Amino acid sequence: MGAWSPAPWLEVQILTSAGFTVALPNVRGSTSYGRDWIRQHLGHWGDVDAADVIAVVDHLVAAGVADPARVGILGLSYGGFLVNWMVGAHPERFAAAVSENGVSNQIGAWANSDSGPDYNRRSHLGEPFDDEGFAALWRQSPLRLASRIRTPLLMLQAEADLRCPPQDNEQLFLVLRALGRTVEYVLYPESSHIYAVTGRPDRRKDRHARMLAWFQRHLE
Repeated sequence: MGAWSPAPWLEVQILTSAGFTVALPNVRGSTSYGRDWIRQHLGHWGDVDAADVIAVVDHLVAAGVADPARVGILGLSYGGFLVNWMVGAHPERFAAAVSENGVSNQIGAWANSDSGPDYNRRSHLGEPFDDEGFAALWRQSPLRLASRIRTPLLMLQAEADLRCPPQDNEQLFLVLRALGRTVEYVLYPESSHIYAVTGRPDRRKDRHARMLAWFQRHLE
């Protein structure tokens, strides 16, 4: 339900200073557009939100702002889920991706996250109590689309993240490694879910440098 504010985040300043153009879409499910805008997203991860991202990319390409062959995608937490999902659902649209503390397996996330069962109920994502519940969670799992991923993917993960624990994202990393894809996984010790904002300065500095270097390597 987060939404971008007018004040730029540090990632935006770093990327724009290096010459990149950055778009911050407030996709369906985010706040500021009213209750109906949020409700459309409940139980539909990887559906209406993904359509909104593609609409933004199409608009930027049509306007001449973005080169369709050099589009990157970055996201944290739910944004990390969306990055993992987009590179599987739309592998031809992105030349580089950075996923941070995201979700790859909704079934595992339900069991491992500190808020899994309660959050899933409130978000209408489903619960793994029967075949229908398992199917709903698996349908919205980026891990299901792993074989389709061709985009070079950098995965950043906080070791002490209780919201989106390492065990989840390591599944996607190991699958991509087994498939021979271009993927890197970085685990930051003694770091929480939002270490990118509140973590140790050396961890944050390393995170920013890796993010920028990944996009420079694969987009420029």
